[in-house]
Amino acid sequence: MKRLMLGLTAVFTSLALLGCIYVWLSGVTKYKIDKTAALPPLTSVKSTTPHYAFGYQPSLEYTEAREACEAQYPLKRAMWGDLHIHTALSADAYPDGTRTYPEDVYRFAKGEDITVPTPAGEPQRRLRLSRPLDFAAVTDHAETFGEGYICTQPNRFPGYNSKACETYRRGGEAGVRKFMSMNSKVFPKRKPEVCGPDGADCAAAEAVVWRRVIAAAQQAYDRSADCSFTSFIGYEYTRAPNANHMHRNTIFRNADVPKRPFHHVSHPLTHELLGAFESQCRAGLKSCDVISIPHNSNLSSGNAFNPRDLDGFSISSQQNYQRYRNAYDRLAEIVQHKGTSECVNGASDILGDVDELCDIEAVRQFGKKEKAAKTTGYTLFMTNTDSPECRDVHLDPKDNLYKGGCLSSRDFARGALLEGLKTARQTGQKRPAANPYEFGFIGSTDTHISASGFVDEDGWAGHIAYEAELEGRLGEASLGRFNRLVSNPGGLAGVYAVENSRDAIFQSMKRREAFATSGPRIEPRFFAGRFPANICSQENWLEQAYKTGTPMGSKLGRQSAPFQLLAQASADPQSLPLQKLQIIKGWIGPDGHKHSKVIDLIDRKAAGEGPGALCKLFEDADYDPDLPAYYYLRAAEAERLRWSEAQCTALPENARPEDCENSAPETIREMAWSSPIWFTPDHQRDLPADIQGHGH
Repeated sequence: MKRLMLGLTAVFTSLALLGCIYVWLSGVTKYKIDKTAALPPLTSVKSTTPHYAFGYQPSLEYTEAREACEAQYPLKRAMWGDLHIHTALSADAYPDGTRTYPEDVYRFAKGEDITVPTPAGEPQRRLRLSRPLDFAAVTDHAETFGEGYICTQPNRFPGYNSKACETYRRGGEAGVRKFMSMNSKVFPKRKPEVCGPDGADCAAAEAVVWRRVIAAAQQAYDRSADCSFTSFIGYEYTRAPNANHMHRNTIFRNADVPKRPFHHVSHPLTHELLGAFESQCRAGLKSCDVISIPHNSNLSSGNAFNPRDLDGFSISSQQNYQRYRNAYDRLAEIVQHKGTSECVNGASDILGDVDELCDIEAVRQFGKKEKAAKTTGYTLFMTNTDSPECRDVHLDPKDNLYKGGCLSSRDFARGALLEGLKTARQTGQKRPAANPYEFGFIGSTDTHISASGFVDEDGWAGHIAYEAELEGRLGEASLGRFNRLVSNPGGLAGVYAVENSRDAIFQSMKRREAFATSGPRIEPRFFAGRFPANICSQENWLEQAYKTGTPMGSKLGRQSAPFQLLAQASADPQSLPLQKLQIIKGWIGPDGHKHSKVIDLIDRKAAGEGPGALCKLFEDADYDPDLPAYYYLRAAEAERLRWSEAQCTALPENARPEDCENSAPETIREMAWSSPIWFTPDHQRDLPADIQGHGH
């Protein structure tokens, strides 16, 4: 017995030591980045976005042949979409049983049903949307287009018979890890046994898959006057060094796109990616335009919106990078199935009150014990540990990445927006620095079973095969791919556009007249301007708002007279009533400190008001024209049961899985967020000559 105990002690000691070595190795930088490389300035006129000051609205311009839409919406209609969707072309979907492809995504988005994967031996499932989408984009992981094709197409390439491909085809977590784990490296490398010694086979296979992605979007796009559905060509850029998410979804305006996708293998660093978009899309192709949408910044450990990305580079490269981020990061995804990325309580660098709504579907929080799966090379390695706040000690100067699984206010939209204001406030330059984090908001699903826009809380059936049954969805909560209990149905992207066409929707996304919801089709409207006191009760309020105000997503300069913020939100008729209407204000104080404040405009529970749309005119008595600030609108429904509670209580008590007793919150609030409106003292000098003076 004594020998047995000594043996077990030795085994556990060895395992603990291996765990410590793993953690240590995860923070070791194997590669330095080249800081002598210069980032050239922006050159394309497409990268100079007009500023939509009071009453200024750009006309719609078509960049590809199509019929004009019969249905026109001069005051813009809310269009509903999903810009984050995976199919069997993704190397973290095929091994888990997904066998649907881009063509199926678009059929599903239009209202048809599709088959979704289930665990081995379980009956097939078919899903259908209760309400079709207006637009969608398939965003499969581009880095593994080639590997996935080679491993699933017999006799096309020699790599099909490799052990790596055999593992991939067998599926499961080992199959996913086989190729997706390379994205956890600063400089990922392909496997020669699959791709050939020079990677030529994967490059050739990647081109085949890219053509299929383009063809599927082209086929699904309704170019007739009916304008019933819009499909965008896109893909996901999957940068995740040390398992920290710096992923981005690439959305092109039209079919004038590069011959191959730019991804983490071809362009390992973010500034290289954006530089390629500038030189080879906006400036390199006549009609090409593109936006890059960061997502899951909540899992980035200080890196998605990292102000020290280009530390050690030349000053001109750093300033150019700020302008690149401003020109391409027009939107950010703040809600999806791996949690919300709006805000976090407890950050020491932001002065403000606790916001209870920040904790809804929050995967990471300060003071929260976190558990992560230990078997993957691309999942945060944290086991029952509190996350430290990202500080200088966590920054590795070799690759400018924060290490150690730290957590930052910049991992969330509200904190990143404040960091952007602070950066743009820098002085000592001939002109103000560009704001690198001046983005609007969208939501999406990140579904890995092709179920675009399937966000029903009560009927949610998971995002991957092992979540197909309720027992699977209720499994032990963790970060990374093992989402289970911490996961949620995801959100939707909302855009206000004059018609349902690629050009109209892309133009609205690029000017940030977009919004996010956590699932329900709540429609928030948000304007800055000078309005009559009774505008909320006037039938033509929206016409007045567009005529004399400026909508969400706009940037305005110093105002010489008081202004109002017009906040309005319409409830989803198929969901719960709206209860709260709030404005979130963020600003940089005279001392340079960051501040945040939640301003309650309407609380029906407190005011006893009835159903219908919420509307309120607000004037900020604390507005200081010398201090940069942003405002955005948040609307929240009444409390409802979270999916985990709703689906358990719908079953007879004796039929409920054991894990129905769990740590997840019983209730949530579904929400919608408008894109911000920015007020910056130095903005006027950057206005184009044709709109100088608007609103002044």
